[in-house]
Amino acid sequence: MTVEKITAAQAQRLTAPSPFALLSSLKEDGSTNLMAVSWWTFLSNRPPMIGVCLGKKGASGKLIQSTGEFALNIVGEELREAALRCGSCSGRDVNKAEMFSIPLEAASEIAPKIVSGSRVVFECRLTDMKEVTDHIFYIAEITACSGDDSVKQLFAWDGYARLDTADA
Repeated sequence: MTVEKITAAQAQRLTAPSPFALLSSLKEDGSTNLMAVSWWTFLSNRPPMIGVCLGKKGASGKLIQSTGEFALNIVGEELREAALRCGSCSGRDVNKAEMFSIPLEAASEIAPKIVSGSRVVFECRLTDMKEVTDHIFYIAEITACSGDDSVKQLFAWDGYARLDTADA
């Protein structure tokens, strides 16, 4: 076995799968913006907190900064193709939920809608942000959580080349 130097992008592929989610945020017109994301992590249990890393120029980050709220929706295999397509266009230009037929419902504690039929949904309120070169790391408290363990979770494989379950 030979260990060789690789790029960070190659390392991301080698460490796949990454837990995949659709992040929902509230647009200025009251509609829901969706974004494909796998750069998220748990930060704390008391209080329950997560962190999400988003590019500085993206629409979702600006919406989170404006409203202070978002949901992280751990979607299942029924939404595999639609969820993958969410990563191919900007929410500035289109309504992804409508375009890709992603079902939404009201959240219990935040304004942005959540994705129906998700394995887990974290409803979050922003507590802090940290600039990380060309990204911003959003730190949020989980204000509500819901889940359905019968839904098979999706993971991002080979970068974002495909979404699939862990047992695929």
